[in-house]
Amino acid sequence: MNTGHCIFHRLAVVFIGFFLVVGTALADVPWQNAETIRAETARVTRLLYRPVSTARDADLAAVLATIRSAWNDGLADAYGPDASLVGSEIDALGDAIATNDGEAAARARSLIWTGLLKGAMDHTLAALDAGDATVAAEWLSIREYARASGETATGLAMDGLKAGNLDAAEARRIAEAELLGIYAAELRLSLSRAADDLANGRKVQLAGELGRAKGLFLILADNISARMGPEVAKDVAVRLDRLNAGGDTSALAGVQAALASYAPVALSPDERDRRARLLRRFLGTVEVEYTKGMRDGEIVIPMEYHESVLFRDRAAMIFGDLRPEMTETAPEAAERMAVILKELAGAINQLADPQQVSALTNEALTIIDKTYADAMATSGYEEAVEALPASLDELVLIARSGDWAGAELKRLEAYSWYDPDFEGRLRPREPAMALRLEARFWEGSANDPGLGALLAAKAPITEIAAEVETIKTELLAARAIIETPLSPTGTVVQSVTILLREGLEAVLILAALTGAIAAEGIASRRWRRPVLAGVGMALLASFALWYAAGHLFAISTLQRELLEGTTALLAAAVLIYMTHTIFSHRGGGHMTRMRESLKGGVSTTGIFALAFFVVFREGFETVLFYEAMLADANASYVLIGLLIGTVICAAVAWMIFGMGARLPIKLFFRITGVLLAVLSVVLVGTGIRGLQTAAVISATPVSWFPDVDWLQIYLGLYPVAEALIAQALVAAFFIGGWLLPYLVHQRNPQKS
Repeated sequence: MNTGHCIFHRLAVVFIGFFLVVGTALADVPWQNAETIRAETARVTRLLYRPVSTARDADLAAVLATIRSAWNDGLADAYGPDASLVGSEIDALGDAIATNDGEAAARARSLIWTGLLKGAMDHTLAALDAGDATVAAEWLSIREYARASGETATGLAMDGLKAGNLDAAEARRIAEAELLGIYAAELRLSLSRAADDLANGRKVQLAGELGRAKGLFLILADNISARMGPEVAKDVAVRLDRLNAGGDTSALAGVQAALASYAPVALSPDERDRRARLLRRFLGTVEVEYTKGMRDGEIVIPMEYHESVLFRDRAAMIFGDLRPEMTETAPEAAERMAVILKELAGAINQLADPQQVSALTNEALTIIDKTYADAMATSGYEEAVEALPASLDELVLIARSGDWAGAELKRLEAYSWYDPDFEGRLRPREPAMALRLEARFWEGSANDPGLGALLAAKAPITEIAAEVETIKTELLAARAIIETPLSPTGTVVQSVTILLREGLEAVLILAALTGAIAAEGIASRRWRRPVLAGVGMALLASFALWYAAGHLFAISTLQRELLEGTTALLAAAVLIYMTHTIFSHRGGGHMTRMRESLKGGVSTTGIFALAFFVVFREGFETVLFYEAMLADANASYVLIGLLIGTVICAAVAWMIFGMGARLPIKLFFRITGVLLAVLSVVLVGTGIRGLQTAAVISATPVSWFPDVDWLQIYLGLYPVAEALIAQALVAAFFIGGWLLPYLVHQRNPQKS
């Protein structure tokens, strides 16, 4: 009897698979209709929050008609045997609209989408069983993507199958494993969110998450039965039915407990280590974002607070993947990690003291470091390679659903993976490419808007998706450059280039300024000490900040950009003041006033401040660049390049300083005055740009100014209105300051 049942089961599977493939072949996959249904069902739940009115009811009727049309116009026929579940839930959505039942509508919406996901997965696997990569790829257009770990294996498997480099059976195994892993993570997330909604009395959201959990369980039911036993699967199904029927809410804890150790597939060592690294990074980010977002028990920066919630949820999803194996190898650590994540969610929701959140995250990080010591040795760049493309893919999905605020948060998250992890390794090798990629994450250019500009304008999803694909393509090119081994000569050249690019500006400023002071005969003891003190303090501060950011606290990408922009503007302010003081000819006696100021200590303070800011501005970033370079190259050759760069900078300083003794004083003052004025303009441009990439001020691209890499890298001339206006004002200030005395002299030579 068992043999007959087994044969019957196999025949049924073959028959259903044949039916699915034939049905798909007869009807194209209108996946755009599925996206329409997803977006319009979300709109239903939003409309039901509005007060009852004739206009609202008309909108609801129109939306429901759109949903039914999208379903009946080819999609229902393509789904075949899986169509009944979706069709019945669309009817349930119609009933919820008729009775103004927001909870029922939220539940139906979730079950409609998960029903579409289940049918799409069934058809994908059936098409792969038949060896049809084209049809499988069409059905894969209807799926969820990993929120946390960046899986791309299915897409690569489809490419390999089409190219003949991978057989259909292996492609099926890869696709099934990835999709099951994603939906298992989504199920854990829905159960976690449902528990939070239950605790906070959010009934509509609770209904939606419970409906989603039930739909995801239906996708995973066979796998859960095979991995954990039929009894567990049956128990979970019963509990989810009770929950969705509005029964005993205590069943939710039972479902979470039953699935706590569930893993749809065993992780490979590489996948396990990858998730462990992401878990550590996400938990570390929770502490940073929460600390920035909270003050005295209140949310002071909502975006930072919401990011802490986002990363806590992602950490919980990642831990769900790791927990089964962790329970076997380190059961006490696994149990404690589960408790920490639960307490962390409670602390964040209750707006607890940041020290409490820090204590929990630090304990979790210690557990991860001990449990996955080998995985933690991997660099942040390797984490970014895994997570950045996934963040960009999810951004497109979030934008497609109409959640523009969520898409913007995702853009900032993606940028935090790019800078410093990608940019820190790319900029020493290819600064122009690093600059272009950075612009693509922000405003782009007037003719080619970047991701930030597109999201701000709520651009069509096709444009956003195209920009994301462009960024991903350029990231692949960047990876090729970063991962190419450096030769000894290349290492030396790049090491020299870093120091010249980041440090030569400070050398020029200080050499020109002190050269001008010395040329007027002011004793060196009056200016040498503040210069040396400022440079020394800046170098110490740069290394101290580098050490602290790596060992004592975390500094985010936007905070680093803000620091660089602020110090550049402070340096510019001091430089403008000092330059104007030294080179102003109004009324004569400018050097007499300088000597008096130096005696009084006023200009001594200014010289110290200028030396400190111009060196510290680039000091911290230069240390980061050399740290990244040491990860790729032989330390001896890096040191040789550093020494050569130092010699070149010293030679430039000596040359400028020495010109004061060899050139006529008037000519020397003209040369150094123009040089310092130009460098002031450069500092203002880079400072404004730093504040823009820190999201402090907006950026407005202009088409009339050239978008040239070297102008931006070496002269701080960016094609954005805010920076150009500020630079024009500084230039006008200097030109006016020098031109006005000349005009006065021309009009009245004797008085002048």
